[in-house]
Amino acid sequence: MLFIFFFGLSYAQILPGRQFPERPTSTNPNTNGNVENIDSLREQLDAKRDSIVYTAKFIKFTKEEFLRDSTRIFPLDTNIQNFHRNKIIDDPENPTINLGLNGMSYRDLLFNPAKTIGFDAGYHYYDRYLIKPEDVMYYQAKSPYTELYYVTPAFGRLTEQMFRVVHSQNVKPNWNIGGSFAKMGSRSFYGSPAKKADALAVNHLNASLWSWYNSKNKRYTMLLNGTFNNLKGYENGSIYNDSVFTQPTNIDPEFEDARLNTAKHNWRNNSFYIKQFYNIGKQKSIDSNAVVLPTQRVSYKLLYNTQKFYFTNDGYDNSELLKNYYIYQDSSKTSDSTQITHLQNEFSYSFYLRGKSLSFLRNELKVNVGIQHDYYKYQQYTYDTNFQNITLNGNADYGFSDKASLNLKVQQIIQGRNFGDFLYEAQSEIKLGNKVGSVVLDAYSQNQSPALVYERQLSNHYQWNASFQKTKTQHLGFSYLNPKYFFKAKAEYFLISNHLYFDQGANGDAIPAQFASNINLLKLSVRKDFKFGKFNFENYLVYQKTDFESVLRTPEVYTFHSLYFKNTFFKVLKTEMGVDLKYFSKYTAPSYAPAIGQFYNAGNLRFDTYPIVDVWIRTNWKRANLFLKYDYANQGLFSTGYYTVNKYPMPYALAKFGVSWRFYD
Repeated sequence: MLFIFFFGLSYAQILPGRQFPERPTSTNPNTNGNVENIDSLREQLDAKRDSIVYTAKFIKFTKEEFLRDSTRIFPLDTNIQNFHRNKIIDDPENPTINLGLNGMSYRDLLFNPAKTIGFDAGYHYYDRYLIKPEDVMYYQAKSPYTELYYVTPAFGRLTEQMFRVVHSQNVKPNWNIGGSFAKMGSRSFYGSPAKKADALAVNHLNASLWSWYNSKNKRYTMLLNGTFNNLKGYENGSIYNDSVFTQPTNIDPEFEDARLNTAKHNWRNNSFYIKQFYNIGKQKSIDSNAVVLPTQRVSYKLLYNTQKFYFTNDGYDNSELLKNYYIYQDSSKTSDSTQITHLQNEFSYSFYLRGKSLSFLRNELKVNVGIQHDYYKYQQYTYDTNFQNITLNGNADYGFSDKASLNLKVQQIIQGRNFGDFLYEAQSEIKLGNKVGSVVLDAYSQNQSPALVYERQLSNHYQWNASFQKTKTQHLGFSYLNPKYFFKAKAEYFLISNHLYFDQGANGDAIPAQFASNINLLKLSVRKDFKFGKFNFENYLVYQKTDFESVLRTPEVYTFHSLYFKNTFFKVLKTEMGVDLKYFSKYTAPSYAPAIGQFYNAGNLRFDTYPIVDVWIRTNWKRANLFLKYDYANQGLFSTGYYTVNKYPMPYALAKFGVSWRFYD
């Protein structure tokens, strides 16, 4: 399979519809000017050959999730909206609390429980920085496609930089290959490792290779990819100076004394993934063959994944942040490791029942059933084990009409270490009309085994062997959407039983705990955008209320607003300029345990909160998108700085420049 994957790189691509003229063979000088005429004709033909101007419309893309029940592809998105929001931990609708540095540990600011079942190691503090097999994008490229992306500070110290390159091309019209490479580097704003201001505190690498093949009759589809992640981040344990924002100092922020100087996390996450589909029976193509609807489909998935989590420290912690030394008691070195090998096989079968085409009735039923086998090998210090799970998956989607649909999903572990885990979901959408909008009702019930980090830990600074009950989550949701008026509202209710979290132990350090009582949480969110001529005003508001805020520790109110002016200058520069503002109400901030990357409840410290304002301009010129942004532009107006995690100051004001350049040939 690897041979087939790379063999395509040796092909020279000849684009459909491109004709190459034959080279004249006559070189007789006695042609009385015919040689000059032949050269002129050749020049004209060569000019005609290169006259095709390739644009984004020649590039289509898809992802694995859009190929599960049919073949769907989409045009390349050339919109510059959100282009300037380069930090994945600062997503306006999925904000985080973090250590103040792009690439370091984070946790969701709002309550967003994971809808997963089965084995979970429990390490998620770097999840958003990973590239996973399901994240890979596949292209349909009539000409070779390349994208370059780069972000750097506009001036001053190089605190944050990002670089990414993506290339894809069709070996044949029905066979696409490609690859991506990305680097993220950050230097500490406060307390550099070993007081070296030029030292990288974050050094992340992501890469992927992929191949997407469709048979000519569109019955067989194969997705193949390999993903590679090597994430490195130094932990400074926070700085000693707790009054860095209130007391003047002559020390540059990066030279502040830190509790840790050589501690480092290193994640290595590599995967090989292959998924194959085969359509049986009649199949229907619509939208110029962009969407292929099968009658029956069988599929097979193979995933091989290795995960390695390392924590190292080349010295004793004199600050007593790392309180215990269980393994290296007579040494100044910490070298903890956790290794997981995961092999997954999944078989599934789908069938589709469609009624006769009527203007008012769709009457379509899609059913997918599958069985999944997962094998795990887990190793941490002297604890070495292997186990397996067998899961039944089911999905039924029934379209009563073009205005009403019902979707049911079932995941149930029927055998293995996590026997009894389940996730049952139901969703119904009712369309009330283009002007009125639509409503969505959804619900799910989840029974999840405890993540292994809660029950067993064998490392230099933490050791425990505990047993907890499964966590149960019940959810009800109601949404109203009206695209015509740019409006979306959602109400959610959560009931959580046996909630697992990290609490403060007797020695002041993190320790796993399970909350005995039920937790109720109500979450209301509203998205409303306004347009006034060339002005746009985007708004997102969330209200959360729980009866145990001291356990969940999330703010009651979070709001995000973006006001910008949109115009085209000199007939070619599509430009938007504006401000972003985010705010969250006061809440009890958690602390952070660097040796295990976990946020835990300690004390009752509540920070004052103020609006955070970013000023930016983004523009598009031909194939290039550019932005200039000034983060935390209001620093010094309401406050000189702020925190989201106890003892970890957030970044100061910073100007950044970014560019994305696309090439279609």
